[in-house]
Amino acid sequence: MKDKLEILQCLIVNRAFAPSHSALAKELGYKGKMAVYRLMNGEAKEATVEKVWRLLKAHFSLDDDGLCGIARMFYGLNYFYDALVGGLNRRGAEWADSLVASIASGNFEDFTDEFKAVTAAVLNDLRTDEPDTYWGVVTLAYLRAKGIDTYKYIAKDETWKIIDLFDGILAGLYPEKTEAREAARNMKRLNTAPSLWNVVHTCVILFRLYTESDYRSEVTKVMQILPFGTTSYWREPSTPYSEGREAWLLVCQSFGRCTSGFYIALRLKAGGDIRTFTVEDALVLQFWLVESEDDLPVVQVFRGYGAERTWCFYVYEYDDERQELRFDLIPDMGQPLGLPGTLAMIDIESPADKDEKVWARIMEEWDCLCGDDALRQARQALSGIIDESDAYRIADVNISRTALTLVIEHQGAAREYEIAVGAYGFLSEINPSQRVVITRHIADGELYAEWADLGYSVKLSEFSDKGAVQGVLGLT
Repeated sequence: MKDKLEILQCLIVNRAFAPSHSALAKELGYKGKMAVYRLMNGEAKEATVEKVWRLLKAHFSLDDDGLCGIARMFYGLNYFYDALVGGLNRRGAEWADSLVASIASGNFEDFTDEFKAVTAAVLNDLRTDEPDTYWGVVTLAYLRAKGIDTYKYIAKDETWKIIDLFDGILAGLYPEKTEAREAARNMKRLNTAPSLWNVVHTCVILFRLYTESDYRSEVTKVMQILPFGTTSYWREPSTPYSEGREAWLLVCQSFGRCTSGFYIALRLKAGGDIRTFTVEDALVLQFWLVESEDDLPVVQVFRGYGAERTWCFYVYEYDDERQELRFDLIPDMGQPLGLPGTLAMIDIESPADKDEKVWARIMEEWDCLCGDDALRQARQALSGIIDESDAYRIADVNISRTALTLVIEHQGAAREYEIAVGAYGFLSEINPSQRVVITRHIADGELYAEWADLGYSVKLSEFSDKGAVQGVLGLT
């Protein structure tokens, strides 16, 4: 009990879940605030401690380790804050930004010799052993240094401004992490954090996406693949085929795992003949993993990319026996994106009746004729990235201690492009076998060398053009 009491006192005094004792009591369903005050004074009964512990876990979807982990962030803040602030040469008005940038990049050159000799080593160990705690400490230290009261932002539904502060610092350090930048945009749009802890949790994810090359694989585990195959066609139940009718194509995009991924969904409208469909809409569906009986089965839906991306949430149900997906929009959570109430899968292999046989035949024909092209265009519309692999073929990749070299064939000629390994930290981790393609980003029209599997991209204009290459790909 003593450990739980101390942890609860730490969380309450640091306002992890509410701006005040009375606000927390109300959040947890207490009619008055005395239970929380008794707990803070060490006068609460064991049953009260256990009840508050249980209510916090249920209300904020945490387990025992989660509550302990949040407390460790605050303990870490109190342990490291004076050393961080006292160890930094605080010149200029933006010294708190410099603090975060130094910690994120692991560059402690602007810190005192004593800090570098003692505190830096302890911080590096924490970063390796407990990254969530480490980045939680960094987030809280920045908020304290800037004098930011998170609950003032929460009251105005403006927590996106806090995320934007961190994103600005990190994007400046890691401009090549385009995937992390897109994730930050999505986080800012959600803007639904009810407590300091939720904001810190979001910032921890953001830090790890920017600074850890393999963290994306952890994040994607929460997006589950459902049991209806890689490619599936759907219609509203019992809808016969005719001009103007709609069908949906769902294509699974896995992350190299058999259980994690998302879906590109195309809404198709039938034309005047059996081979003509127009693509009316392209969406991304992310079915969130249900980890406990208290979790709702939620699908997050996106349209577009970058600053223009819109999103919403639905509660869903998949009936495996009837092969039906049912959607119920969650109100006031983004802009509704037009999923129908129910979709029934078209059984391509064994259609059940005449109507389904017609749909199955037509969808197979359309897929053979137009499916690949429609999916390619949908990917472009949802990512803002055009794959230029056909026009710009990577013929060779060479890496030395000092430079990365790409040999690119374009219009029958091969040219060599070189960039210093020191230009971006991730280049020292790249190996020639990793997939790299040339893409064009719609937002700026520029060509990029893109390591999509790793979430990195670099403008081709940042490479030095070393000229034509002879004797490559049969060229003379």
